[in-house]
Amino acid sequence: MFVRNEASGDPGGKVLSQLVRAASALPGYGRASLPWVPTPPPSTSQPYLIKSEPRQDSCDAMSGTQGWSQVVVQGLLDWTGTPDGLFSLVGKHLHVLGWNTVSINEPTEAIWSKRLTNGSTAQVMLNLSPLGEPHWEFIALAPPVGKAASGC
Repeated sequence: MFVRNEASGDPGGKVLSQLVRAASALPGYGRASLPWVPTPPPSTSQPYLIKSEPRQDSCDAMSGTQGWSQVVVQGLLDWTGTPDGLFSLVGKHLHVLGWNTVSINEPTEAIWSKRLTNGSTAQVMLNLSPLGEPHWEFIALAPPVGKAASGC
């Protein structure tokens, strides 16, 4: 049996670039208050954004489950306003970028989705951090291009 070894789970970074645009909907985006970093900061309460290209993974180390991990943009931001205000602000900006509201479970979570240019569907989640207010987690996820890892 021939197994195709793909060079990337996101050729040209096209999926990742669409998720990065979703991060632009966050308050503080593009400012020092919400910096892009190469790895999460040591302090778990420090705001950040990080982007992750897919990597080869098998999740469970079992034969046949090898594939690409998801494409991810994640971060932590501070918001001192109401959850409704945050969801409304981010939702308005995401809507302009073509994202649709899936659910808003006030006061702790909102989810949006979008069909990407490659035909896959991505999700954006905004959740109250386990650290509590004013910390909010942002996670944008999309499936990789090619065979996804299984057994996770």
